[in-house]
Amino acid sequence: MQKSFPIIFVLLFITSVVFASQIPSQEFLKTDFVKLFKNKEYAKALQESNALLKKYPHDALILRYRALTLEKLKQPKKAIKLYQEILAVHPNDIPARLFLGLAYVKRDENAKAEKELRYVAGHASSTEYRHWAQAQLNRLHKNERKATKPIRRKPYLVGKTGVFYDSNPLLLPDNKDLLIKSKEAAALYLFELTAGYPLKLEKDSRLDILYIGQQYSHSHGAEGVDFTSQGFAVDAKKRTFVGTRSFLLGSRYDFRGNFLRSDLFSIVSRFYLSADTSFWPKTQTHFYGRFGILNYGPDGANPDQTSRDGIREGLGATQYFYASNLKSFLFVKGEVNFNQARGDNFNRDGALARVGIHTPLYFCQKTDLDVSSGFDWGTYLDFVSLSTLDFTERHDKRWDVYAGLTHHWKPKLATRIFYRFINSQNDNDLYDRTRHIAGMEVVFSF
Repeated sequence: MQKSFPIIFVLLFITSVVFASQIPSQEFLKTDFVKLFKNKEYAKALQESNALLKKYPHDALILRYRALTLEKLKQPKKAIKLYQEILAVHPNDIPARLFLGLAYVKRDENAKAEKELRYVAGHASSTEYRHWAQAQLNRLHKNERKATKPIRRKPYLVGKTGVFYDSNPLLLPDNKDLLIKSKEAAALYLFELTAGYPLKLEKDSRLDILYIGQQYSHSHGAEGVDFTSQGFAVDAKKRTFVGTRSFLLGSRYDFRGNFLRSDLFSIVSRFYLSADTSFWPKTQTHFYGRFGILNYGPDGANPDQTSRDGIREGLGATQYFYASNLKSFLFVKGEVNFNQARGDNFNRDGALARVGIHTPLYFCQKTDLDVSSGFDWGTYLDFVSLSTLDFTERHDKRWDVYAGLTHHWKPKLATRIFYRFINSQNDNDLYDRTRHIAGMEVVFSF
C-alpha cells in the first residue's frame, strides 16, 4: 500500500460522477481537507472533514476520504465502521468496498477481505478497480499459501572465538600483584557457544531451549583466573497487539554454573522480561526488566557483611532511531539497578546510561562500524568499613568507550576487530583501574 496513494486519488475520482457527490469533484480538490491530506497532515485533515460534512453530511466522496484519513491516523476500527456506513446507504459504492477490503487485509481478516475484493472484481465498471481488486486477491492467496506452509524447526549454533590484549587483567583477591598499579599485560582467549532448538516456531510466537557455554583463558601473568561458564536457557517470544500497536513480548530464564580454576565459583539464575514496539516512524523502543539470584558459595569471615549472595535487579529501556535506509541507527539506553545481597557491604543502588551508533561503511562493502560509550554509577548505602577505608567513599564509577569494525564474509561468518577503554574508580585509590582491551574475534553460526 505504500505506493497506492496516487492510485487512490485516480480511482476515487473515476467514480465521483457515478455516485453523485453533493460537492463537485473540482471544488473538492481545492478544499483544505484535500490539501492537508496530500501533505500528510492527517489530524488537521480530519478536523477539516468535520467542517465539510456539516455542509455536505451524506457526501460519499468526503466520507471515503474521511475513512482513509482515519486509517492514516491508525484508527482502523473507526475507518471500517465508516466504510460500512457508506455501503449501508450506497451498497454499490465500488471504492468504499475496495478500501473496506484493503482495511480488512491489514487486520488479517482475510475472509471478510476476500468477500469485498471479489465483489469489486466482479461488479466494477472500471477496469482499474477490477485489476486492483484482483491483484490484491492474488496477493492475499499467495500470503495464505505461505502461511499454511509448515515452518521447519531445526537446531542451530551461534558462537564466537578470538584473542584479545588486556593491559590490566583481573586477578584473584589473594594474588600478590592485585594492588600493583602497573600489572603485567596478558592475552585473553575467548570461546563462546550457544546451541539452540525451537520447541515451538509459529508466525507470531516461538519457544527456544538453549545450551550456553563460555571459556576465558589467560596467558602468562594471569593464568590463575581462567574462567568457564556452563548453563542452559529457555527463551520465549510472542507478537501481540495493544489496540492497533504491535508489541513483541519476550521472556527468558537462564541458569549458569561458573567455574574459576576448575572450582565452582558461583551459581546464577536470571529472569528477563522485555517488550519491543515502535511509537514513531523509523524507531524502535525496547523495554526490559531483569532479576537475578546469585550464590557464591562460602560467605567469608563475616557473612552478615561480606556475603555477595542475593538478588540483583534492573529496569531499563533502549531507544533506537533509524536512518531512512533502516541500516544505520543511533541508540540511547538507560537503566536503574539494585543489588540486595545477604551482606550489607554489597547492597547497591545504581544507574547506567549508554549511547552509540551502528552504520555500514559504504566505501568498504560488507563492513559495519559500531561506536558506543557508557557510564555506570553505584553507591553502597549500608557499607561498613572493615579496614581503614572510609565508608563514605564506598561508591563505584565505571566509564567505557567501545569501537568495532565487523566484516561479513558470508551471511553466517564475520570477523570483528575492536578496542575498548575502561576506567573504574571507587572514590579512593585502592580500586582505581584503567584497562585497554583490543583484539579480533570470529563470529559464526550454522
